[in-house]
Amino acid sequence: MSETMISTAPEKRAAVSIKDLNKTIGKRHILHDITFDAYEGEVFGFLGPNGAGKTTTIKMIVGLLSIDSGEVSICGNNVVKNFEKAMNNVGGIVENPEMYKNLTGYQNLWHYGRMRSGITKERIDEVAELVGLTNRINEKISKYSLGMRQRLGVAQSILHHPKVLILDEPTNGLDPAGIKDLRDILKNLAHKEGVCVIVSSHLMSEMELMCDRVGVISKGVMLGVYSIADLLAASEGETEDYVIRTNDSVKTLSLLSGYNASCNENGDVELILPKESDNAGIADVNKMLIENGVLLYTVSLKPKKKLEDVFIEMTSNEQEGGQIV
Repeated sequence: MSETMISTAPEKRAAVSIKDLNKTIGKRHILHDITFDAYEGEVFGFLGPNGAGKTTTIKMIVGLLSIDSGEVSICGNNVVKNFEKAMNNVGGIVENPEMYKNLTGYQNLWHYGRMRSGITKERIDEVAELVGLTNRINEKISKYSLGMRQRLGVAQSILHHPKVLILDEPTNGLDPAGIKDLRDILKNLAHKEGVCVIVSSHLMSEMELMCDRVGVISKGVMLGVYSIADLLAASEGETEDYVIRTNDSVKTLSLLSGYNASCNENGDVELILPKESDNAGIADVNKMLIENGVLLYTVSLKPKKKLEDVFIEMTSNEQEGGQIV
């Protein structure tokens, strides 16, 4: 990734603020000075390889693991000093949503709602509609698919109007339709309801479609926070790479001696032009080749790096594969 890439953030108030978070378990230093903010009204992706420290960080945010050093604040409340106030603003699913399978979806929500003040039947109906479960809410959980249980887990998590929703690998096991449905629900919660949604994943393709910004973690170290636009710009680069197929690649390469050109393993000529030259640059090349008697068969753009490639470049390690040591 280009060193000139500038990470950006929306002009919004931080709902979750993490500063210099550290965690050691046994002899392993799991997290190293993790620092980032997640804002109201955005879907923030917490992105990293399996074992990079995502779940450990999330468990510390919600109080399931103690904090060795550093600070976590939720809506201005320090998690250590004001735990109850902080957690009143949080809904979440860490690893898997747990339900009473012998009860209906509605009964599960009602049972959970009894532990919170002010949860009414109207609110249960509202969240059931929000996650698309109105038609199935009175069926037993034992009849629910994995996608339906994920929807109910989200409904349960937002029942008390939390300002922060935290989901750990929420799309695991879902089919493409289920992933899209969940993505739409989360984006709606963030962009229309103003909730700060934090979603962890190891899949860049998921993050690209779901998130406004992503924080990238590898081996317990925060590599940076980037908008999706930043990452797309990094994947696109500043040049266009063309593959030129002609009747005479030797003559073609000779005519392009003043350009950044070379022959590939297929005998075709590959040409790199600055992106700012746009179509004019390749048009001039085509004209020159034709005027010099070269038969021009095809000119095609080489595929750009995918966002997954950018992510792999950021987190890869030849010996450890981005895992915690």
